[in-house]
Amino acid sequence: MKMSFNSSSGSGTGCAGKGFGTLFFGIFFLMGTLFTVFILGETIRQLAPWSWPEVDCTILSSEVGETGDDSQPYRPVVRFRYEAAGRTYENDDLTRGDDGTSSYDEARDYAAEYPPDTVTTCRVNPDDPSTAVLEQQIPWIAFVVFFPLIFVAIGGGGLYAVWRSSVSDGDTTIESISQNAPSRRGYLFLVVFGLIFVVVGCAVFIPLAGLPALRLARSATWDSTPCTIVGSRMRSWSTDDGTSYRADILYEYRAGGQSWRSNRVDFFGSLSSGADSARETLERFPEGAAAVCWVDPRSPNHSVLDREVHPKFLLGLLPLVFIVAGLAVAGHGWRMSRRQQASQEFVPEIPAEADGSLLLEPDVGPVGKAAGAVFFSIIWNGLVSVFVWQAWKTWDSGHPDWFLTIFLVPFVLVGLASVGFIVHSLLALANPRPRVTLTPGNPRLGDSIHLEWQFAGRATRIEHLRVSLEGHEEATYRRGTDTITEEEVFASYDLVNTVNDWEIPRGTAEFTIPADTMHSFEATSNKIVWEFTIEGEIGRWPDVDQNFAIQIRPQRAGDVT
Repeated sequence: MKMSFNSSSGSGTGCAGKGFGTLFFGIFFLMGTLFTVFILGETIRQLAPWSWPEVDCTILSSEVGETGDDSQPYRPVVRFRYEAAGRTYENDDLTRGDDGTSSYDEARDYAAEYPPDTVTTCRVNPDDPSTAVLEQQIPWIAFVVFFPLIFVAIGGGGLYAVWRSSVSDGDTTIESISQNAPSRRGYLFLVVFGLIFVVVGCAVFIPLAGLPALRLARSATWDSTPCTIVGSRMRSWSTDDGTSYRADILYEYRAGGQSWRSNRVDFFGSLSSGADSARETLERFPEGAAAVCWVDPRSPNHSVLDREVHPKFLLGLLPLVFIVAGLAVAGHGWRMSRRQQASQEFVPEIPAEADGSLLLEPDVGPVGKAAGAVFFSIIWNGLVSVFVWQAWKTWDSGHPDWFLTIFLVPFVLVGLASVGFIVHSLLALANPRPRVTLTPGNPRLGDSIHLEWQFAGRATRIEHLRVSLEGHEEATYRRGTDTITEEEVFASYDLVNTVNDWEIPRGTAEFTIPADTMHSFEATSNKIVWEFTIEGEIGRWPDVDQNFAIQIRPQRAGDVT
């Protein structure tokens, strides 16, 4: 099927659309590319020491120092001496990357690995002997590249779609895509795209919530130990979303025959809180106060000050939205790729002897509709909640982001509507459910059919019943750069339309399928679908609305006139 028509009058709109599309997707592509280049550059910089030569060095001192940066205030300061190119140098770079950390424990444990007056090896830059490191760093930042690659894929795919136009010489071609249907490669791209979301979601969820929850569970067996608060201060630093705050509580305790210091208040320190929450923590643990901490008896350097479960910990579950969404996209792409591989244009094969009664199954039952509503609401509201949380933090910090707040309003309204639809779907689970039988079960064009229905449940609640048979065509085709799926009803017949109480709970209908219409058909991008629709109106309650697809075969060769 191929048609063409003149569309010169719409060329201005097409150019404007291309310009907007190029700008929109170009920003995605450019920003994603810039971040990717930055991450790859930092990865190469951190990998460089792996190729530097090793030399002996002597540890001069080892302690915990401060960086002056409230977001990562501590760093292990290990000063060492080495000889290179005939000269003696001193340095305190542990790795090539950033040694700062928000955890005093982490800086303390790193420094403890290099006791003073011990001899070890360091890596020296052959091009600049004054530069040396004690450790080769694994460039974990390289795994973050998956996130900007999502933007590169969206931007690149969008630009490709915008400029892959079939518009030429003022004519627009509309062609059936039965020959141009999405290839299996395109569906496999969905699989890869979805798995990227899963990887990113796992990479965020595991350190943000998974491991902290595991540590919290393990701390249930730790020993109660007296401690003293030796430092209590507010940490604050600027971010793109305003100012972040954290209460930095440094406490000292004795365990395993020696004194230890730690600033681990709880296991979910990555979930930064607002200023009010930080102030509450500072008031609970003022400097100089005596407190109780919990210490791992097997590893006395591991401790925690607060083992309570707080509502903010639930924020660590947000990455699960990306994991679930990624699995859904990947699963859909995999199913469609398998279907595409096996699909071919055909008329559904139905046994010639299948002329008995058939119990029809609904296309989507009430449970399926409710599950779909819940799934959509979780995905939508989960994604939106990430940005709502960012907007709330700007208000909590006293510097509201009005643009982000106004921008989120329609998305929040859709989320609220989805919750309303969940309620509607759950109420519909209590509706009476129709049991529908068709004789013959697989009719042909020109056959007389007998339809019987019976409701399970309180059918007396139904005030108006309508039963209809409808045939519609679904076609997918390409119009310029857009792929469009349209549905057109070519046949519609009312079989029952009643308000009589005695007819609604159970009844039958007879009908002859016109011989001059179209039988059921399914191809890659075109199909003919026939289905019965049963609609029951219930006052002040969700209505009954069920569709039952059937297969209508072509006439027998001898019946065609």
